Amino acid sequence: MKHFALLLVILLCPCCFARAEPVVLGHGSARYTLDLSWAKADPAVAPVVNSHALAEGRDGRIYLVTDHPKNDFIVFEKDGRYVRSISAGLGGGHGLEIFEKDGVEYLVHVDSGWHMAAEGWKPTAVEGGVTLLTTEGNVVRRFPTPAELGLKDGKFMPCDVAWSPAGTLLIADGYGSNFVYEFSFEGAFLKKWGGPTKDAASLNNAHGISIDAADPRGPLVWVPSRSQNQIKAFTLDGAHVDTIELPGAFAGQLCFRGDKIYTAVCWSKDAKGLRQGQSGFLLVLDRATKRVLSAPGGSEPSYVDGKLQPLSQSQPVFKHGHDLYVDSAGDIYLGEWNAERRYPSKLSLVK
Repeated sequence: MKHFALLLVILLCPCCFARAEPVVLGHGSARYTLDLSWAKADPAVAPVVNSHALAEGRDGRIYLVTDHPKNDFIVFEKDGRYVRSISAGLGGGHGLEIFEKDGVEYLVHVDSGWHMAAEGWKPTAVEGGVTLLTTEGNVVRRFPTPAELGLKDGKFMPCDVAWSPAGTLLIADGYGSNFVYEFSFEGAFLKKWGGPTKDAASLNNAHGISIDAADPRGPLVWVPSRSQNQIKAFTLDGAHVDTIELPGAFAGQLCFRGDKIYTAVCWSKDAKGLRQGQSGFLLVLDRATKRVLSAPGGSEPSYVDGKLQPLSQSQPVFKHGHDLYVDSAGDIYLGEWNAERRYPSKLSLVK
């Protein structure tokens, strides 16, 4: 009788037993299924405050930098399984870079100077720093701050770092001076460029830094000028080359993969042009034309007379997109700021 009753319920209400349809985000050929619970980590073992930035190691694992005082990095398999944590007591984790030199794989930790408490939301502003480690977690060296170099550029609060084709490290001081500082691998200061100039090269909240070594114009350094809703390109010597306008979108570091460019948007504006909290989404651009193709979680991109129209959040899925990584399959791993201690999510490309 019980089995008959269950069968009757299924026949009368099959939707009660149907699996929920996956959330699909994006536009055109860049559409994705969303998995907000991709990361299988225990907050008691590997807690986060903000899931700030991600990169892939040569072992195919995903490295996350976080600002929880208990750990500096968390390592995941691509299916989201927790592997291990790395803690060197650095704090303030905001940006990272993974690169290989002379057969050794290195991990760069960027401390933005915003240090978080283990509980609640209690950021403390201190001098930031940049530290080189091996991916095993062994500290190799700490790079000098501008103040230690005798530069009078104000408080050092870097956002991100990039390993250049010249074998140097470029550090974007996006919460501080907005200069880009270049160091040798050994830690010697080479030069600085950028900053809040009075021309098209001016940087305002240089929130990331990445390099497109395949650009036909030569290797280009791309730096978000987030407060201007722009991404700007420079030569390795700091000469301004190009600007991508992203009206309404406060975007961060670019990730280059195949024929596309990807970035996370932390905030967007409303119809009156006011920045809105918890209004983030993602952007996918064509690498050749720099036109926006898709905005997962955001409004459909539209161009009028060649100009991108203002973008905004259209689906309240993401709170504040902070940084992302795209793997060889075209899947996106997204980290968020101020998202109630949420672990990274994964967006799988709809094939």
